[in-house]
This record gives sequence, C-alpha cells and structure tokens, in this order.
Amino acid sequence: MIERGELPHWMHVTRQRREQAGREARETEQVRAKVHALVEPVPGTRRGRHRAPRRRKDWPAVAVSATLLLGLAAAETIGQGVFRAAGLL
Repeated sequence: MIERGELPHWMHVTRQRREQAGREARETEQVRAKVHALVEPVPGTRRGRHRAPRRRKDWPAVAVSATLLLGLAAAETIGQGVFRAAGLL
C-alpha cells in the first residue's frame, strides 16, 4: 500500500479500534467462561433445539395402538368362526 512516509491518521484509528474490539471480546469471553464454570449444566441432559431428550410418552401410545389392532384382528377371526359355526353365513 504506502511504501514511504508516515501512515495516515485513519489507519492509526482503525488499528486502535481493532485492538479495542479484540480486548473487549477477550474480556467478554473470560466473563462468559467464569459464568459457565459457576452454572455448570447437568451432565447427561442434551440441550438445543434438535437435541432435546425424547419424551417417554411415545412408547405407551404405540403399545396401546398395537394392542388394539391385535385385539381387532383376534375379534374378527373369532367372530368369523362363531358365525360360520352358527350357520349364519
């Protein structure tokens, strides 16, 4: 860029602002690390939008549905046998 001479003022200001932003970012990260160390998450729980733990209510619903379906099939089979034995069909 500039090969000779003194650097323009805006370059000094830009460098100072960049260094100040870096210092603030480091300070913020240190504070965040201290707070995170104090408030430690419970191990074993997965957090986040897509990592939520599964609810336990899903399996009983599946079990009830499967039982009802099996009961319907059994009742249909038994009913057909009873009607044929009675001579209604």
